[in-house]
Amino acid sequence: MARPRAFDETAVVEAAQDRFWSLGYAATSLDDLVKATGLSKGSIYNTFSDKHTLYLRTFERYCDDVVAQFSAHLDGPDESAAERLRTLFVGIVDASASATVPRACFLAKATAELGALDSEVQIVARRTFAALETLLVRSVVAAQRAGSILASRDPRNTARHLLATLRGLDALASAGVERDVLADAVTSLTESVLA
Repeated sequence: MARPRAFDETAVVEAAQDRFWSLGYAATSLDDLVKATGLSKGSIYNTFSDKHTLYLRTFERYCDDVVAQFSAHLDGPDESAAERLRTLFVGIVDASASATVPRACFLAKATAELGALDSEVQIVARRTFAALETLLVRSVVAAQRAGSILASRDPRNTARHLLATLRGLDALASAGVERDVLADAVTSLTESVLA
């Protein structure tokens, strides 16, 4: 009879996620994961099969959290939909200003490192971007109903513009680009799209 696990699998995945997020997949060794999780190599293999499987678990968990956070942030009445969209962008600017060490989101880092090489990472990333796009489309339509975004704008094209801008702001912020540059981009976006 198998012994019950003496560890919290969710906490292990969180610890591994932080290590992969900080170092990337290739630079994270099994010894790094042992130190981060407190598990032995045998326990990691028995629970997750291999490093790649554990990485995918952490990446999927992160992506699910991002979609849930977007959904919670964008949910609300039509009248404030454009403001909620604007605060997504302001949030990236504010986070970059308060970060002592710039850190790109794990979704951006994972797709940059493995998106072209690992079909499983690519599938998760594409599914996540599609979910984010859908949430943005809904918000654009809500803002259009409230008269905050021009009704003549195509909601899907506008959502794709917003998503690409979000990803670009995140990349610039992680590179340590000055807050003023990011804030100028958000102001321009607000004046051209969210008006």
